[in-house]
Amino acid sequence: MIKYLKEYRFYIILFLFILIPVIAIDTSTRAPRDYRLYDRVVVAITSPIQTAISWGLEQLVSGLQNYIFLLSTRKDNIELLGENRRLLGQIASLKETREENLRLRKLLTFQENLKLTTTVARVIAKDVSTEFRALRINRGENAGIKKDMAVVTAEGVVGRVLRTTADSADVVTILDLLSAVDAIDERSRSHGVVEGLTEEMCELRYTVRTDDLQAGDTLITSGLGGIFPKGIPVGTVTKVDKKPYGITQKIDVKPTVEFSKLEEVLVITTREERDFYTTEAAPQKTEGTKK
Repeated sequence: MIKYLKEYRFYIILFLFILIPVIAIDTSTRAPRDYRLYDRVVVAITSPIQTAISWGLEQLVSGLQNYIFLLSTRKDNIELLGENRRLLGQIASLKETREENLRLRKLLTFQENLKLTTTVARVIAKDVSTEFRALRINRGENAGIKKDMAVVTAEGVVGRVLRTTADSADVVTILDLLSAVDAIDERSRSHGVVEGLTEEMCELRYTVRTDDLQAGDTLITSGLGGIFPKGIPVGTVTKVDKKPYGITQKIDVKPTVEFSKLEEVLVITTREERDFYTTEAAPQKTEGTKK
């Protein structure tokens, strides 16, 4: 008997799994008062199995639904992440465009007030040498740029053109050790020469010790030297070292231009012998007629 049970156990178990639900369904259709003893035994045996099977099926279905939901959610998250990155890129681009428009508008206003012929150029490179402080712009001989032309911005003096190619030019800034800009104190009219000192500072030299210069004074171009027109801001006096002896005094100057943030400049291509602040029209010539 045991031999046959072992040999046909698979079919016996399969038969029981088929028979149990049938008996359970059959007994479940009866009223509780009609349950017989074997019905109660079958229900007692099959109920935990049915509960386990039902719970397993629910968990399986729930797991599949959650998996499908997670796949869909993951796909949506990837799409939303890509959309978010795209929008952030557009926002950054719009901010950069806005800042550029503000700078160019300010530069255009300065260009109109300058009353001189100028060319707008973009800074495309900066010299990393500690001895030669220069930058490169994207305009050259084809745009009418020549050596020793003045380079300025709405904030003030940048420097002068050192050398040119067809489509670019190198500009030596006022921070360079060999740079020299003739300047005057806007308040006291004291005269001196602004020369490069460090990567951030300049020095006003050749000022007489008795000249009245104070921290906070603004230095502007004097118009001497034939490069920079008169009246363009050069820098602000930050420190005055007036010793009780000697002929001159040592004066530190901070340029009005922030070279670390410089992106666009104006190259003065045509010099007119007048102060760029002057707004009066040139006198017209009148000719008499003789009969």
